Amino acid sequence: MRSRRVKMLYLIKQEFFKNYHKKSTFVSMIIQVLFMLSMAILSLKYSNVFKGKSLFIDNYNATLWVVFVLIFLASNIFLNEYKYGTIKLLISKEFSRTQIYFSKVIFVFIQSVVLYILAIVMTFIINFVFTRVAITSADMQSFFTNIFCEFFSTWLIVSLCFLLASIFRSSGLSITISIILYFSASIASNLMFMVIASNKILRFNPINMLNITNQAGDSSYSHLTLLPMYAYFIGIPIYVFIFMLIGDYIFVQRNK
Repeated sequence: MRSRRVKMLYLIKQEFFKNYHKKSTFVSMIIQVLFMLSMAILSLKYSNVFKGKSLFIDNYNATLWVVFVLIFLASNIFLNEYKYGTIKLLISKEFSRTQIYFSKVIFVFIQSVVLYILAIVMTFIINFVFTRVAITSADMQSFFTNIFCEFFSTWLIVSLCFLLASIFRSSGLSITISIILYFSASIASNLMFMVIASNKILRFNPINMLNITNQAGDSSYSHLTLLPMYAYFIGIPIYVFIFMLIGDYIFVQRNK
């Protein structure tokens, strides 16, 4: 009988094999690059609207595409196992349901790192080749702070995707709910901030945690969120851990 570590490595390798033999994996990366290039072109043509330096700090809005890709990936990663009946095959080979669940989590985490690294590399290439915006050390600090905070907020959404994917048989619902929550921090911010002001304990809700990037860029946000920056770096990992554990529990129970 193989050890747990060997089993996990095998499952993770299988996830990479399956996903990197799909054209969609590489197509999504190409679209990410094209999306970033389109933002750079817009900044050159309409510099009064699309500020080159702001786009650089925001990695030419690559995060917006990365979030969509990861939401779609996390929401569909279990559905495909049921669709092709491979879940039964994995279980029959003495892989535990928890190992199956977390092997997919680890794969998506690694893939998210790959996409963010692609965003970082392309940001510098695009600026060097196309936009040629003068970047100061303060801009560089803002850029990497922005990337770091966006990675945290992205994984808050992705962890919720895993939870929803373990509940619903259809990926459409989990994708829809995750996207709504992702944008709700800005869309419903005024209402949420009013509720938080009247009941301060609600400031620790996960939707408010999505304001991490906004507050990192503008410290005055703390008057609305009522959260210090360190609270995000404690609260978000806790929520991710909780969502993952609940998702694993539901996934294990549903497949018994």
